Amino acid sequence: METQQTSLLMLDKEVEQRILQHINDFKGQSTTLESALGSLIMGQHFGWRILKICHTPATYRSYEKILGIKFQDLCPEITALGKRKSIGYAIAQKLGSFWAVIMGRKKVPNKGGLANEEEVMHLAESFEVAKS
Repeated sequence: METQQTSLLMLDKEVEQRILQHINDFKGQSTTLESALGSLIMGQHFGWRILKICHTPATYRSYEKILGIKFQDLCPEITALGKRKSIGYAIAQKLGSFWAVIMGRKKVPNKGGLANEEEVMHLAESFEVAKS
């Protein structure tokens, strides 16, 4: 069973220093930097697959460039929290086609939404019934 993460971020000193340098060097809209930093936190707590569900491929790559990192190197693929709370991930699992959802070949309404486990399962089940 996966244990709950107890720190906001889990980074080694070298990676932390690289991110801090990228923050220092950043030029652009502060909200973009804020979103990139928030994505790193989300990725570590929910998993990089949830970031792929929430962001377009271009935004995902842009945030990696802003921070000087690769989310897949610093974030788990998926966490228990991501499995319990992500509407898009639950539906992608029901469809058996995560990458089709990511690439937009299968449309999932509110795929970036987070809810409690019961609501996530209900939405995933109702989506499956609706597509039949």
